[in-house]
Amino acid sequence: MKKTIARISLGALALALSAGAANAQGQDLISNPRGMVANFDAVNLGPVLTELGIVWQERRLADGQSFIAASIGGALNFVITPTTCLSEDRKSNCVGAHFIALFGGGSANAQSVSAFNQKYGFTSAGIFSGGSSAFLSRYDIADYGIPRGNVASSINAFFSLSEKFRRAIDTKTVSADGYADDMSASILNLRSADAAGIELAQGKAPSLAELHQASFESGPALVRELLQSDNAPRNKISNLTQ
Repeated sequence: MKKTIARISLGALALALSAGAANAQGQDLISNPRGMVANFDAVNLGPVLTELGIVWQERRLADGQSFIAASIGGALNFVITPTTCLSEDRKSNCVGAHFIALFGGGSANAQSVSAFNQKYGFTSAGIFSGGSSAFLSRYDIADYGIPRGNVASSINAFFSLSEKFRRAIDTKTVSADGYADDMSASILNLRSADAAGIELAQGKAPSLAELHQASFESGPALVRELLQSDNAPRNKISNLTQ
């Protein structure tokens, strides 16, 4: 199969994401943001990546599994693997996609990865034995299609959190945030309910990226408040013994 390569505006998306280009007033990262992408097949997802300025190439694993190798301005390399493919040969009409950023060549601390994983519910962070490799992943679903703008926003958030993850695992010291309750007190001021504070500080309405970042940060604090509330339902932990 002929490989597809798209190369435009290598740094365009990286600059746009770091600047929070998609804002609350409707300035969008992509044209026709409410237009639908039918599924995550490369033929449908590719044009969105191209418009975002992402360099991408369709490749295959040794077992024939198709995936997209992508790069955002050289700042982040990641993989998109279409999955849950509904065609008869299970190779197309893929309504699920794994977004995965791999990090290697160093030593990642398991506690720092665990703290990051607890802090940001939008992604899942992992580490391999020995700490020589770590990864950040995100799973998206398009059972009934997905708006182009949602794909752009998801990649926007994934890029931002990947940069935070890189800094977290690059740090030589072990994260002080070992548990969710360790994190909650330090991030209460970053809750999405405090978006007005962002607006006042910057003299402008916060971007969607900034609002989402505040929501990401607020996860452990929200969990703590739910645990303290009698109105929040709970599930029982059953420790089974033989």
